[in-house]
Amino acid sequence: MRRVVTFASIAFLVSAAAFGAYLWSLYGQLQDAFNQTEQFIPTRIFSDVSRVANLDPRQKIESRLRSLGYLQGGALASTQESAEITFQLHPISYPSYLIPEGHPTFDAVNRTVRLKFSSNAADAPLQSIDVEGLEIQELFLEPEIVATLSRAGKRDEVRELVFWDGKDENEIPPLVWKAITAVEDQHFEEHMGLDPRGIARAIWVNLKTFSFAQGGSTITQQLVKNLMARRTKNIFRKLNEIFLALFLEARFSKEQILERYLNEVYLGQIGNLEVHGVAEGAKHFFGKRLRELNLAEIALMAGLIRGPGYYSPYRFRDRALERQRLVLRKMVETGQIAEGEAEEALKLPIRLAPPQMTANKAPYFADFVKAELIRKLKDRMTEQEITQAGFRVYTTLDPILNSSAQKAVAAGITDLEKRFKITSPDRLEGALAAVDHTNGFIRALVGGRSYAQSTFNRILNMKRQVGSTFKPLVYLAAMEKGEDANGISYGPSHPAEDGPWKLTFDRGRQTWSPKNYEKEFRSWLTYRDALAHSINTVAARLGFEIGIENVIKLSRAIGIESELLPVPSLSLGVAELSPIELLRVYATFANHGVQHEFTVIRGITKDDGTDYARFVHHPRDVIAPGPADLLTDMLQSVFSEGTARSAARMGFVRPAAGKTGTTSNHRDSWFAGYTPRLTAVVWVGMDQARFVDDGSEKDSDRGRRKIVLTGGTSALPIWVDFMNDALRGEPPQPFPVSPHLVTALIDSRTGKLAKSDCPPSQTRLEKFVRDREPKEETCEMLWPVSVTETVGP
Repeated sequence: MRRVVTFASIAFLVSAAAFGAYLWSLYGQLQDAFNQTEQFIPTRIFSDVSRVANLDPRQKIESRLRSLGYLQGGALASTQESAEITFQLHPISYPSYLIPEGHPTFDAVNRTVRLKFSSNAADAPLQSIDVEGLEIQELFLEPEIVATLSRAGKRDEVRELVFWDGKDENEIPPLVWKAITAVEDQHFEEHMGLDPRGIARAIWVNLKTFSFAQGGSTITQQLVKNLMARRTKNIFRKLNEIFLALFLEARFSKEQILERYLNEVYLGQIGNLEVHGVAEGAKHFFGKRLRELNLAEIALMAGLIRGPGYYSPYRFRDRALERQRLVLRKMVETGQIAEGEAEEALKLPIRLAPPQMTANKAPYFADFVKAELIRKLKDRMTEQEITQAGFRVYTTLDPILNSSAQKAVAAGITDLEKRFKITSPDRLEGALAAVDHTNGFIRALVGGRSYAQSTFNRILNMKRQVGSTFKPLVYLAAMEKGEDANGISYGPSHPAEDGPWKLTFDRGRQTWSPKNYEKEFRSWLTYRDALAHSINTVAARLGFEIGIENVIKLSRAIGIESELLPVPSLSLGVAELSPIELLRVYATFANHGVQHEFTVIRGITKDDGTDYARFVHHPRDVIAPGPADLLTDMLQSVFSEGTARSAARMGFVRPAAGKTGTTSNHRDSWFAGYTPRLTAVVWVGMDQARFVDDGSEKDSDRGRRKIVLTGGTSALPIWVDFMNDALRGEPPQPFPVSPHLVTALIDSRTGKLAKSDCPPSQTRLEKFVRDREPKEETCEMLWPVSVTETVGP
């Protein structure tokens, strides 16, 4: 018997020592976790402010209001039967320079805004904007969060630290800890880590329900659980919590424990980001700093701790408000507040911040922003530091335009695949970028049909032959030169021959005979007609005539950095450019020769709103305004009579200028064009040329018709779809009358002034750069002498 007792005693002592060593090891881990508090505030990317103005369609405005959280908590009053929308404008918590100085939006903050429409229809135009009796012409809505940068390979816990004795901006307000202790641990200041009454209550509930549904944990035990990442409910975990809570209370003060708890408490999820701590919770749920919360908001947030998902005010608002009432009742019962304070708090409206998501609303655009952040800040910090710097990056993105661009690309590519009966693994791809050419702000950027299927950003990282979209540079170089060898002004009225032509160059070692897409010739015509119909032979002759080196010089001046080989075929677009380069070219055309540096970032603030950086770019003159405006006039003929005339049949009836582009093997198709307000470039093609047109009727491997992509049938429909959506509700806006151009009646066969007796069939009104209009009058019966062969150097 004695041996049994001795053995049992030894076994007990060994077990106790092992358990003690185990607890001591856990305590060491707990203490390390307690002392290692990491603040992580991710860098967030925001859109630009959104302008609301008369004639905007109701559907567009409602979409913005919904995205910005104006539908939450009755903040937006609107019904299908009403022709009005009423809401209270959110405070300006973004840089004031995003809005014009002195704008009425500043005075409308926190005031009731009433938008009146012509009817309750989705496309009804906005008729007036009323701010508590004062009518204004336009209003700006705050930027929308579009992306959150997270650390690669990690599950991040978003956390801003607050302190018991911190400064004003990061000090724990008394009502916060009073509300949380009232509902989570009323005896926190009295116990030593365990609350016997709470444990007894939990045991009774669990015995009745045959589960571990009731925890009975003190704040100290909850902190232990959070720090040790042990969220599974079982008896062994509870025993660990009990001992470790006692250890923690013996080692740290009540203030230290509560401070650590308030920075650690879990309050919800934003995608793969966990929201920890009351400071981050205040920003997440209310868009405020912790010190700015009122009692109603504090009580709501305190009530979420028991179950952030179950009591989510975004998903279960009634549950959250019921829980809020419980918190206020507990605060009254424990003497933290008076009953009258609780009643006043219940009268306060709860306005939630727009739900945050890590789901990227503009992934291709966000990739560009991240790359720009790294480029601009590379001398100050690393990529990892940028990600967790807590920056608020305010960009040039228009979320509605970007959404329209993504839909247009996806729908357009899908239609083309159906037309050509393309199935996996062969896939067409597309890309679209749009810029406000008056300031260089990139408003939309879509680098592919689906980011989920391919993250490759074709707008930024792809270079392809641009085909005939390059031709305007040839005509512009000629107009900048001024006159030909015979003194005839280069411009839309200049006569040109479309016919067989052979060029011998490279000291007689090479010959080149350009062909038209239609494989036929039109004989004599003007430069306007030749550009509108994309006549290859005319562009080729002109490029050689003015000198390819001059075309390259102009291209460099306008911002093309890609390789440009000095070969005759450069005039027809054999150069491989990125879409962003082509966008820069056409935006400069659209802006009368003035170029703004493209930008996607307007400014950066720290998480507390203080300015970190602001980016201001100054325009520069790269093309004389006269030739630039004359080229715009010529490119309008592409829509009225040329390769883009089908745009009208697609429903696009606005003034616009642009150019189609198709490569020789039909692998790539382009459309680059602009209205007075917006410039956009569209590319459609294949990442890998699995099967392209080589002139045969069938694909030998597939026994089906080859894919023939052209700018007018592939890229133009996407451009039209996007522009129609982007400009919906806006009246058609003509291009401004250029003060740098004049009009004259000319003789089509010479490009000179027409004599008064010249037959109407031979004359036409044409535009010229001022002071370059012809002075000599003619009325020739014959066209100039044809040239079928040229020998160059």
